[in-house]
Amino acid sequence: MLFSNIFWPVLPWLGFSPGPIANGAPLRILPLGDSITFGYNEPSGNSYRRDLQCLLSTTGNPVSLIGSIQNGNWDNNESDAFNLHTLDEILTAAVPELTLPRDRKPNIILLHAGTVNLVLGVNVTTAPERLANLVDFVTTHNPDALVVVARVIPNANDTVNALIDEYNAHIPNVVSAAAAAASSHGHGHGGKGKRKVVLAPLMRGVTVERLPDGTHPDEKGYSIMARHWYEAIVRAGREGLVDPAEGEFVDRGKSAVPASGRCEDLVD
Repeated sequence: MLFSNIFWPVLPWLGFSPGPIANGAPLRILPLGDSITFGYNEPSGNSYRRDLQCLLSTTGNPVSLIGSIQNGNWDNNESDAFNLHTLDEILTAAVPELTLPRDRKPNIILLHAGTVNLVLGVNVTTAPERLANLVDFVTTHNPDALVVVARVIPNANDTVNALIDEYNAHIPNVVSAAAAAASSHGHGHGGKGKRKVVLAPLMRGVTVERLPDGTHPDEKGYSIMARHWYEAIVRAGREGLVDPAEGEFVDRGKSAVPASGRCEDLVD
């Protein structure tokens, strides 16, 4: 095994030494969402994306981020992150990346979406159903991909935050229902089975004190988000839910790693 002679340190916040996910499978990741995924109002514009890619690269996986939007201070800064887009608008805008040919499809999709609906008061009461519709489209067109769905981070506005709490309360049920839905392609092996949809850990630590503009995290807040995404991917890998990306693959992960080789040094 390529990484068998490397010592992987315990990550204190994870509680164990993760090592390579799915035996070092190449990971083609589509970060999907709105301005929080984009990194709006953060000086670097990296959102959680560079921190996450650094963690994956330094613990043993070839990794490449994909998407139609570029933002951030490193080479592989792609995502499908659409500023001021509601759930329905994210779905419409993301159709090209969600319907790629098989040899270019993502094998991991990270979804954090719904904040714009709640901030702008658009389709608030039906937001969980609209999220479910988005997840259904994602999984229907990417049946072999691991789809990680996050509850959205808080907001400094008390009224908006109450709506976020109500919306978030529905997300575990949305994820459970999506995971139970039969997939025509199954578990990445050609048979019929359940879709690979999991709930990201609650974004604990991304508090209102980490939201300089009341909505978007600072660098530390984004690094905390990255850790939660990483934990979700690690645990999904341990459950056999991560299949290698198909087709030609170029490892762009090292572009996210700082000169020190320490991902924690990405945060000033």
